Amino acid sequence: MMGLLGAVNVGPVQFDTPIWLWLIPVGWAWCIWFGRSSLSGLGTLTRRVALVVRLLVIVLIAGAMAEPQWKKQSRDVAVTFILDASRSIPLQWQKDQERYVEEARKGNDKAEDHLGVVTVGAEAYVQSLPSKLNQRVERQYIGSDQGTNLAGGVRLALAIKREDAGYRLVLISDGNETAGSLLAAAEAAKAAKVPIDVLPVKYAFDQEVVVDQLVAPSTARMGETIGVRVVIDATQPAVGRLNLLMNGDPVDLDPDSDSMGQVVELKRGRNSFAIPVTVTRAGPQVFKAVFEALPGPGGRIADSIRENNEALTVTFASSEGRVLVVFDPSEEQPSDAVLPLLAALEESKIAAELVSADQMPKSLTELNGYDAIILVNQPAYNFSQQSQEELRQYVHDTGGGLVMLGGPESFGAGGWIGSPLESALPIKLDPPQKRQMPRGALVVISHSIEMPNGVSWGKKTATAAVDALSRLDLAGLVEYQGGAGTAWVHPLSEVGDGSAIKRSINNLVFGDMLDYGPAVQMAMQGLAGVDAGTKHIILISDGDAQLPSTRQFQQLRKERITISTVGVFPHGPGDLARLKQISQQTGGRHYEVVDNAGLGQIVQIFVKEAQTVKRSLIWEGDPFIPSITPIPSETMRGISSVAPLSGYVVAADRESGLALVLLRGKENDPILAIWQHGLGRVVTYTSDATTRWNPAWIGWPGFRAFWEQHVRWAMRPSGSGTMRVSTEKVGDKTRVRVDALDPAGERLNFAKFKGRVAGPGGEGQDVELVQVGPGVYEGMIDTKGAGTYVVSMRYAAPRSDGEGVVEGTVQAAVTKPFADEFRALTDNAPLLQQVAAMTGGKVLSGAPADDAVWRREGITFPVATTPIWLIFALAGIGTFLLDVGVRRVRIDIPGMARAMKRAMKGGKQKAGQQMDALRAAREAAQRAMTERAKAPEAREVEPAVSQKLEGPSAATAKVKFEAPKGRAGAATGPVALGGEPEKKPEKKPAPKAEESNEEGMSRLMKAKKRAQEDMKDE
Repeated sequence: MMGLLGAVNVGPVQFDTPIWLWLIPVGWAWCIWFGRSSLSGLGTLTRRVALVVRLLVIVLIAGAMAEPQWKKQSRDVAVTFILDASRSIPLQWQKDQERYVEEARKGNDKAEDHLGVVTVGAEAYVQSLPSKLNQRVERQYIGSDQGTNLAGGVRLALAIKREDAGYRLVLISDGNETAGSLLAAAEAAKAAKVPIDVLPVKYAFDQEVVVDQLVAPSTARMGETIGVRVVIDATQPAVGRLNLLMNGDPVDLDPDSDSMGQVVELKRGRNSFAIPVTVTRAGPQVFKAVFEALPGPGGRIADSIRENNEALTVTFASSEGRVLVVFDPSEEQPSDAVLPLLAALEESKIAAELVSADQMPKSLTELNGYDAIILVNQPAYNFSQQSQEELRQYVHDTGGGLVMLGGPESFGAGGWIGSPLESALPIKLDPPQKRQMPRGALVVISHSIEMPNGVSWGKKTATAAVDALSRLDLAGLVEYQGGAGTAWVHPLSEVGDGSAIKRSINNLVFGDMLDYGPAVQMAMQGLAGVDAGTKHIILISDGDAQLPSTRQFQQLRKERITISTVGVFPHGPGDLARLKQISQQTGGRHYEVVDNAGLGQIVQIFVKEAQTVKRSLIWEGDPFIPSITPIPSETMRGISSVAPLSGYVVAADRESGLALVLLRGKENDPILAIWQHGLGRVVTYTSDATTRWNPAWIGWPGFRAFWEQHVRWAMRPSGSGTMRVSTEKVGDKTRVRVDALDPAGERLNFAKFKGRVAGPGGEGQDVELVQVGPGVYEGMIDTKGAGTYVVSMRYAAPRSDGEGVVEGTVQAAVTKPFADEFRALTDNAPLLQQVAAMTGGKVLSGAPADDAVWRREGITFPVATTPIWLIFALAGIGTFLLDVGVRRVRIDIPGMARAMKRAMKGGKQKAGQQMDALRAAREAAQRAMTERAKAPEAREVEPAVSQKLEGPSAATAKVKFEAPKGRAGAATGPVALGGEPEKKPEKKPAPKAEESNEEGMSRLMKAKKRAQEDMKDE
């Protein structure tokens, strides 16, 4: 029965489906039983052979159906090194890890072994799959080093395990993990029979100071004095200066000295310092505590790691609602497009602050100092990718309001298509194909980018340019591919959803071309053959190739094709001059990125350039009055008609139906739309606010009310001074606590708190508080990574008198100024030793020659199997044909055996014996011919072989057709056989019939007798 449940092994052959092997005994019994009658007509030996062949057919066919596998046990070893690349491992020690791996590779003389590398920080990455030891293994960690996930590294190394070799992991780390469970991952390795050798990185910081916490209330009122508490841990007594900054400005902690900071003495263990601070302005108050170690007694500084010497916290000061209005940074003063809007907000008692795009708040925390943000005709390239993502978070996760106003540089016309912020808007920025508007064509020519992470930046910029185009625009990629020459990586075609061209972008190699001419010629030919309103080329290069020819420049101008150049990390001034000449000759623009500081702008450069070819999304014409959608709306309350306008940016409705379109233009295009996005609200108005397209709106009586109602609707509800928020760190999580009071000062019960947390990496998470006591609500949020987490919640609770509902918002911020990596002051070697003992590995010494990571001991070697069912099947088919032949063709097996025996015997004779036999036969033939020549009358049929000739005649000494010497010349007439002249036969009387019959019978009997004798001789 075990054969039915699992595989059956027969020597080196394994049958995976052994149930089919039961056909062998059944088939054999059937063949033997029926073979007694079906094979009875055959000879004994033939019958036995036929039966054996038939039984063999059954064995082979059943074996093929049982899925046979040829087993071979491997003796190869694959070793994957897991290297700790987190910040807690100093850079020099990380280089020592690389050196250890390289020496271990060189120390192994077995070329069939394999080596792989996995690096671990906050995430785990495969640097090299287990491969042959014929190349140097490169290591470059690309993830975040602000954490250590050793468990993730072990699991990833197990995932890339080779199936054809024994496997071992080598973990090089300090053992301090900030995420995951290494012991749980070791259990998985043990189950997979994979040993883990460990090489502990040992250290201990005996003299260290850590600023563990900076505690301040999450909310406060303007003018209120709050207490800020700094908590510092010290391994030894130390001396240093404590500094506190509020919104970037130092707080005077020691009025009696010239220094703003205060000199403090730390005792061993935990130290706490309370500092009173007065809140002087509304919005988020960012506090930062910094400890500077000073020489103590003996001149020694008791601190080693600077990264853990500071802490952050944020307090939100409630105030009346504030709005941030953003205008074009190219304008030194606000234009007429902004001033009428500002005047309307001022008349409506809405506090507004005016800034240019380049002066916007640089963090999500600072953005939350405003209840709404108004973007006035802003293109996407005025904002970095991070700023766009923070704007999206500001709306969706923190509940801020967004009002986006149109203009020739806004919405789809301003490159917002495909941006992070697009998903927050209530309209689609890429209008449908039915709108007949001129489209553009763009070709990107990529050249060698010799800068840090050049390939990554090159792909990122090309992707950004494509994202800025509409799906009906045309785009293509041209680059130099070494020996293959210049080629289209992606032919010029419609962008569509962008997936096809983005796949091509990932295939870019950024070859180092010698001449721009072939690439420019190829791009020019592609652009010349398409119908597009604007044709443009973006050339990104280090500038060291030859210029296009004069004839090519003339052709480019003739075809109205412009080229903008981006010089990235050039080799010298001449390279930039060469690129600048290309852009000047064709009417394009020239950009320069010469250091790391400029890398942040390279994506915006490509987005800006893509706008030059974007399909025109602007409608302009005779003034018309937009139609008002008959939908009840708080924002259009009291407004029954609007003033005429003469232009807007074309957009489309969202398919979800969640947005309200309140004004529509030509062909039912959305002009004014609103919706709720996450916790925040968004208003989009695709025409401009004032003069270019709406000159009649400034004098329209409803102008102020229109903008006041829409801005107030978008603004975040003001916070309540009766809510007190506090936070407490619990491992990788933070507990958020709210003490809620109603306006009368009584505890607020039965409230519902729901909101979002905006994390430092752009990620968000939901948060919901539950009531744990009278007026007390708590919830937990994940705060693993370093950075600031902004918590924004809305609440609603029934009033204590039962009349109405109390509503409002609550904000708080949780800060982790440095990663948990820097809290560990010593290694965790015991954890690594436990992992080695658990999995059957060993603790390494750090000397590759002694550690012998390639040793075969302790490794479970896999058994490689190769399917051989086809061999069984083909052999079975061949044997089946042999079975048919044995039964259908009557074969004299004994005779075949004798013939083979004679053949074998004859094959052993020497060549000389064969020649003697041939010579004897020739001489016998010659004697017979001589006798016939002497007695012609005696020429009767006699068997030549029965004559015993003693020797050759002189007349027949050569060949049988030669006449004796002298006779050939004497013959005058026809010569008969043997050389005698032809004689006419004499006529004899015919014999009697009886005599003839007797003579014939006698001859037949003689012939039969001779034949029998011949058979006996054989």
